Amino acid sequence: MYRLVLLALFCFFTLAVDAQSFHHHEFSSTLGFGPNMADKEVRHVKDYYDMQYQGECFGLLGDSFVTFNLEYHYRFDWHWAAGAIVGWGRSEGSYHRCDDIRTSVEDSYDCFIRDRGGISSRVFYLAPSVKYDWFLKGKFRLYSRVALGAMRQHTTFEYKMMEASYDEVKWKVAYQLTPIGFDFGIEPIRVYSELGYGCQGVFIIGARVAL
Repeated sequence: MYRLVLLALFCFFTLAVDAQSFHHHEFSSTLGFGPNMADKEVRHVKDYYDMQYQGECFGLLGDSFVTFNLEYHYRFDWHWAAGAIVGWGRSEGSYHRCDDIRTSVEDSYDCFIRDRGGISSRVFYLAPSVKYDWFLKGKFRLYSRVALGAMRQHTTFEYKMMEASYDEVKWKVAYQLTPIGFDFGIEPIRVYSELGYGCQGVFIIGARVAL
């Protein structure tokens, strides 16, 4: 009988120590770059008004957004964590509308600019998130994550000369799918990056604090 009691006490203290060996609360801040689920609305406006690229999103990222995100996850054990993300994103673009005119050189055309305009699109989203750490080795972790929630997108456009403008707010489903995330550091501070697709972008970099 005393062996069963000792075994039960051993298991209890083992689980207690294991439960205390990681931090339950994780707070993160990130920046997201690359193609975004909100890009579709910007491309729709650009194509509808027959606009051509001039310069947008710092001239490097095309129609894509730059996003800033805050996250919180509660860690249940070494593998599973659940929480939520809240984020803001912005895309600014400068465009022109032009006609192709033939030059003196055979089969050569120049662009005759008829008008110039710009697109501004801002997003706000909130989504519950679930994360699973599937590889843990010392300071390194590999994980996957999925988030599903709602997004508000406000897109505006205006030509300088033509009487054409666009100003609309849309609500849509927001999601983020991260097949692989890389986490490195020593508690309580870690840095990480993710590759995925959704409201936060394709490439995400950030830092988290565990308490």
